[in-house]
Amino acid sequence: MRSTTTDAKPWRQRGLQAAVAVAVLGGVALVGYRAPPQSTGEQGRWIEVRQAPLIHQIGLVGKIEPQSTISLTAPFDGNVLANLVEQGQRVEAGQVLLKMDPSLIEIQLREALSNQLKARRAVQDLQDWNNSAQVARARRTLRSSQMAVNNSERKLGESQNLFSRGIIPRNELDDLGQLLQSQRLDLAAAEGELQQALAQGKGEYRQIAEMELTNATVKYEALRKLLEGKDVVAPFTGIVVPAPGLSLASNSAGASVGPVQAGAKVGQGQALFGLANIEQLKIVSKVSELDINQLHQGQSVEILGDGFDGERLSGVVDIVSSLALPGDASSASAQFPVSLSIPKLSREQLQRVRLGMSARLTIITYRNDQALVVPPSALQREAEGMSVEYRQAPEQPAKRLPVSVGQSTPEGVEVFGLQPGQVRVKQ
Repeated sequence: MRSTTTDAKPWRQRGLQAAVAVAVLGGVALVGYRAPPQSTGEQGRWIEVRQAPLIHQIGLVGKIEPQSTISLTAPFDGNVLANLVEQGQRVEAGQVLLKMDPSLIEIQLREALSNQLKARRAVQDLQDWNNSAQVARARRTLRSSQMAVNNSERKLGESQNLFSRGIIPRNELDDLGQLLQSQRLDLAAAEGELQQALAQGKGEYRQIAEMELTNATVKYEALRKLLEGKDVVAPFTGIVVPAPGLSLASNSAGASVGPVQAGAKVGQGQALFGLANIEQLKIVSKVSELDINQLHQGQSVEILGDGFDGERLSGVVDIVSSLALPGDASSASAQFPVSLSIPKLSREQLQRVRLGMSARLTIITYRNDQALVVPPSALQREAEGMSVEYRQAPEQPAKRLPVSVGQSTPEGVEVFGLQPGQVRVKQ
């Protein structure tokens, strides 16, 4: 009997412990089941945020124009020999556009060459001036004067001896003295002439001759260069266009005239026609004051056009004007001119893309290929700035991270300082 009682008591204790364990597990399960709805209602829900491209763009309409247009002018005064192009014609770099009659400039060139040769000869003479004919003549005159003086001095000495002996009269001695005095004057003059002749080969005389040679050489080279331009050639590939001011005649009536014709007399520097550079094109458009501050130099541009349908061009913003265009209506929004440059096109593209064609422009004002966008309700403003509640994965603990905001989109706000993961959004 004692052994039976002793065996029953442990079984009862084990039954009570099992009942308590079941009750505890049931309570824990009940709490775990009811907690999530209560947490979601109070703290919101978690949403996934991932990196995705964020692009803002502006659409404009513009016109294709040359990057630059130059005016080709007459190289010198003369007559037009032949005009080989017409307005609107495409020309290649180095192609002859117009020929000038060189007759007048050739006459001037020969005269300039003659003056240059004379000036060069004068400089060469001065470089060896001590052996020149003028200096040699002055030296011969000086030697003759010296010989005459020496001869007269010798004769005067002999005459004085004879006069002292009473052989010759006094007047003969006086005549020799006067002759010697005259010859000494001639000697002094001959010495002065020699010094003057020697001086002409140096100093200011030589400087003047060298400057005359320089001027003659410069004039000759300038005329020769003008003559080389008797054929007006295209400096680059382009389109022949009217030159500025060419459409107005110089007569008092002010009637319009066409391109310069063969036989027409033109003056040096007179505009013949213009040449629009098609090796480098640009597009001119205008932007509203609401969008002008979104544009800046270097932004990429996509270019399409009805005239070159199927050809998609790319370019960049080149010039954003700070001065608005004059407007007719005071209530209208101010418009600002914008210039966009197009990279050099291929020959095939230039056959389709022509000056004056309209173009549709798409300018990318902002681009971030790895942007993170969160709903505005995920942002919380604090004293230090903006922050979000973030977790990398559902099994990871949540933490509050400071962020900075960027561009706004219909889906939310771009944020920086955050990695892909999940953020909590308030209900």
